Amino acid sequence: MTVPKRRSTIGLWVGFATAMMSALAGGAVWCVLVLRTGYELTWFALVCAIIIAWALRSNGFAGSRAGAALAALCTALACIYAQCLLAVGDVAQAMGFSLRETLYRIGVDFVVAVATGRISPWQSALYALAMVVSAWLVARRSPAIPSDAHGS
Repeated sequence: MTVPKRRSTIGLWVGFATAMMSALAGGAVWCVLVLRTGYELTWFALVCAIIIAWALRSNGFAGSRAGAALAALCTALACIYAQCLLAVGDVAQAMGFSLRETLYRIGVDFVVAVATGRISPWQSALYALAMVVSAWLVARRSPAIPSDAHGS
């Protein structure tokens, strides 16, 4: 008989913070890679999803519905953040300003408009798939380890 592990509140908060930071960092890295290579790299959404799922699973969210929902939301955050940064990058390149100056000049509403305009249905489908993969990776239960496997 296996005894269920108790999840510590601190561990859950650390997991939440780690997942959020991983989403933002993943979106930023994704944006830099796209700007440097010139390719869309839509598949990077799956990389972000796997990293976010790993962060949540290793901090006590494994096998929980709340963890799965948080994984999907953080993956969506990574995708949205990357697309918004890329939108600012596109406008900055056209205007000849820095990213920070462009963001201050054009405002959030214009960034969102440009970001939604640059996302194709194929990209939207892959982002949704990444959200599902991330949620599934967190929601699945780890296989039970028999008590004699620990040498007792």
